Amino acid sequence: MKINKKIILNGLLIALDKIVGSHGANVRITEAELNNFKYGADEFTMNIIGDTGTEKEAKQVMNLFKFDAMLHLGDYDYICKPDAYFDNILDSKRSYKFLGILGNHESAGECGKSKYNRYVSLLYNQMVSSRNSGVSCTFSPKKTMWSCKYKNMRIIGLSPTISEDEKRKDQLEFLKKHLSQSTEDWKICAWHYYDDYYHTGKYIKNKNYVSGDGENFYDYCRLHGAIIFSAHDHVYARTKVMTKFSSPQIDSYDKKTSSNIVQIRKGATLNILNAVGGWEIYIEQGKYKSFSHWQKKYARGDKSENAKKYGSLKCKFNVGGNNKKAQCEFLRINSNPAVFDSFTIYRNDDPKNISYNSIDSKFLQEKVSAYESKNYGKQISAKSNSGNKTSNVKKTTTRNTKTTSNKNKTTSRNNKSSGNKTIIGNNNIKISNSKRCGPEYGRCKNGYCCSKYGYCNTTDEHCDVNQGCQKEYGTCKVFKTVKKSSTTKKTTKKSSTKKTTKKSSSTKRKTSTKRKTTTKKSSSIGYSSSDKCGPSYGKCRNSKCCSKYGWCGSSSDYCKSGCQSLYGKCW
Repeated sequence: MKINKKIILNGLLIALDKIVGSHGANVRITEAELNNFKYGADEFTMNIIGDTGTEKEAKQVMNLFKFDAMLHLGDYDYICKPDAYFDNILDSKRSYKFLGILGNHESAGECGKSKYNRYVSLLYNQMVSSRNSGVSCTFSPKKTMWSCKYKNMRIIGLSPTISEDEKRKDQLEFLKKHLSQSTEDWKICAWHYYDDYYHTGKYIKNKNYVSGDGENFYDYCRLHGAIIFSAHDHVYARTKVMTKFSSPQIDSYDKKTSSNIVQIRKGATLNILNAVGGWEIYIEQGKYKSFSHWQKKYARGDKSENAKKYGSLKCKFNVGGNNKKAQCEFLRINSNPAVFDSFTIYRNDDPKNISYNSIDSKFLQEKVSAYESKNYGKQISAKSNSGNKTSNVKKTTTRNTKTTSNKNKTTSRNNKSSGNKTIIGNNNIKISNSKRCGPEYGRCKNGYCCSKYGYCNTTDEHCDVNQGCQKEYGTCKVFKTVKKSSTTKKTTKKSSTKKTTKKSSSTKRKTSTKRKTTTKKSSSIGYSSSDKCGPSYGKCRNSKCCSKYGWCGSSSDYCKSGCQSLYGKCW
């Protein structure tokens, strides 16, 4: 897969350079340790495929890659033999989950009422079988529509223009009911047919097969940030991110990123037509093949060079545990290279102020913090406490020292007397039985914070309301900045006794001294005591650069784009 190496390199540098040093523990987190640390949402791979038929090529496409779940977009065979696909192509001992919708070649108009009913029954039985454990589905009365939950994904399968019994208005009502109630991270709308703007021209009929002349199905899914999958036209075609489908409008933020970056949100999403699963690849023609909203297209070719290069879409969701990230590839058989299209999807609710890069770095910071908390929390605490123990051999003078400066100082976030405000979550919400939190999972156990990304922990990144802490589902904190005077006061309270084992004599000394000193106002920024830098930490030492993510280093990833010149050198 073609990926942004600079982003990943920067992320790895952050992870590898991260020192658990705030309490003096000299421990580094290696790349291998971080990769082996399970954190976040369950990663899973989905195979999205359509128009397969039952020839050997359909089986070859199925074997292109391993997957955890499969979404079939309809047209299982082209000879009206309902059992053929399920007997010959779908693995009877499958370990993956299966979800499937009806295609036009399963319709009563194509195959007659009894065979149509058989297709409906076969799909239903596969989806409720024991091999689909972990998938929870709700079906329409005639079972031609369904809404299923798999992990943190909601998939809604429809059959407008195909269903014999449930008409378009019923389909739209079903879609609205289940999509509006969805709280899952990922949402998918799936149907077999297409509307007129969203195919590449094999059949020129100027017809909206899905939406008809009424409310636009595509746009309703877009409003909820759902990814849209369709088929029927035997090509592969991916749109740009759209802010309107009924009359195509491309998202302005899509124009600011490369073609392999997709940022979706409520109000903006993409459509992927994927119908080259094993039965004839079509040509593209006319105005349809040249629409400006296409990002990537794959068809038969001018010289039929792709005629036997069938393929499928592989999408890995929750990449590395990040529930805001998915990576997709369109792969083909009989091809070198096999990959024709690759892209990364980010769920970015605010692309104006949040870059897709920061979604990666934010999650990585959370993961590093969680790793520290689990593996080094006790070690750091023990080392910190051991440094405060008094030797039995030597007692030193006890002093009560209070030091402040004339500049703004952010007080300790773990100090109850610091003035930070603590917000307690809603106790009426059930407690989550996992490390996840939010509308789907419930609230964190007492004392834990629910981060912006829906994870329970006690780090500042999880608890800070300014970083998206969800107060309904756990404890949150408002960290305040306190301005103090620039006075240093030192007082020796009592006498001390100094003992030595080297000499037989002992020395006793009493002193009683009070002293007040005032520090001069300074506009300079102090040096950081760790590898972190920025307003809360200070400047980097040893002429290092302060990266845009707040880490000290010397490479171009730290010293160029986004480098913070106030807190270190920049190139």
